[in-house]
Amino acid sequence: MEHSKKQVLFRRGDWVAILIVVALIGALWGFYFRAEKGNTIEISVNGTVVHTLSLKQNGVYPVEANGHRLIVHVEGGEAFVTDADCPDKVCEHTGKISRAGASIVCSAAHVSVRIKGEGDADVDFVAG
Repeated sequence: MEHSKKQVLFRRGDWVAILIVVALIGALWGFYFRAEKGNTIEISVNGTVVHTLSLKQNGVYPVEANGHRLIVHVEGGEAFVTDADCPDKVCEHTGKISRAGASIVCSAAHVSVRIKGEGDADVDFVAG
């Protein structure tokens, strides 16, 4: 008499792992959509803020620093960099940003564009 065992597709440990992954995805999804929309941008050169602009007012802002030139656009509540003459163009490829805390960095020009929200402090992270 042949005795066959029933093959189990998932074991208890598999289900636990799947539930942990789904919970992590849900938490990250919630943090992303809960992030507050920014209301201003700060353009910094060598760590010093040179412009503070409203995201509500569309405009084009050229920035020249450390022998490089880039153009910061504010349009429709979003900021983005176009026409950068730096060699790697990471700042251009970053795309549009609008959420508080998001930033675009041009390392060649030492320029950063950071979105600020209401109540933003100068602290990036607090632990404890």
